[in-house]
Amino acid sequence: MSYHFAKVYRPAHSNPAIGSAVLHLETRMWLLALDRMQRGGHAPLKSGELQLILTNDKGEAYSPGRYRQARLNLTRAGLLAPSASARCLLIPNAVASMDAASGEREECATHGHNVPWDGRHKTWLFTTPERTRRWEVECDNITRGGHPFPAGQWAREIRSHSEGSVNETEPSAV
Repeated sequence: MSYHFAKVYRPAHSNPAIGSAVLHLETRMWLLALDRMQRGGHAPLKSGELQLILTNDKGEAYSPGRYRQARLNLTRAGLLAPSASARCLLIPNAVASMDAASGEREECATHGHNVPWDGRHKTWLFTTPERTRRWEVECDNITRGGHPFPAGQWAREIRSHSEGSVNETEPSAV
């Protein structure tokens, strides 16, 4: 697998298109997910926040079923992970990831961890939160301009895992 990298600069929580009822709900939900995305692809929302942000052209919330359908459509398209919900619009690692320094690290309130979702293999990218923390440390090192992946053996293991089979025998992180 090859990667193409591009930096996207986005002021936090200020994309005006998210509130534009001219766009389809799925498009606006996807933009909201990108706007809220944290390390690991988790995009947390408070209870009821989705309905407050994504309203119709009259400023009213859609029916709960319409929000579920939009998430399902985004999941089918591979833009959200199957465990995405109204409280966490989880973006698969193969679609987008964040390399910004993690700083204060909070676990996703919905999933209980910040492990990334591997959309190619339909499972969590790492088997434990500890492996995720090691990955974040490596990413932080790259962000600071340090040597890329100083733990060469660990990087090879991650690469091997991401190219491996869906039928792994290790337990899931959740």
